[in-house]
Amino acid sequence: MSSINETRLPGIGTRFDFVTQEGAKVVLINHHSGRCEVLLCSKEDPDACREVMRLAKEDVRALAEILGQTQITEEVASKRLSLQGLAIDWLPVDEKAPCANCSLYDIEHKDDEAAAIVAVIRGDSTIAAPPSAFILLPGDIAVVVGTPRGVETLATLLRGS
Repeated sequence: MSSINETRLPGIGTRFDFVTQEGAKVVLINHHSGRCEVLLCSKEDPDACREVMRLAKEDVRALAEILGQTQITEEVASKRLSLQGLAIDWLPVDEKAPCANCSLYDIEHKDDEAAAIVAVIRGDSTIAAPPSAFILLPGDIAVVVGTPRGVETLATLLRGS
């Protein structure tokens, strides 16, 4: 991921800039009013702008929502999400886990905590709402929903430590 530089512009807003993988410099000026300018600068002369795109406040919101979707998805996938006593986590199944090669029925009956495996990611496939006879294999990623304590208990069973 590219390094993003942030510069406060007194009376104007904030300037963000970074260099793309191809070497072009991208500058974004976020005005206090909500308006935004996106500048694409030359690889040869980073102070010379090839293109300037001016966005109204509503355009900025629409673009941020589109671009933010991937970031939000990545953040949720890499962190536990807890809402009102409900926890969701993506837990990898270790080959030494006591639950590797067990059915979901057997796994969910190994503890008394409130949590369930609601989906399994296996390679490039996602199995939503797998049946209780589904066998969890090492390398699978179990999507677990339940109380924070229940999710942690299942995490221990899936880790193998």
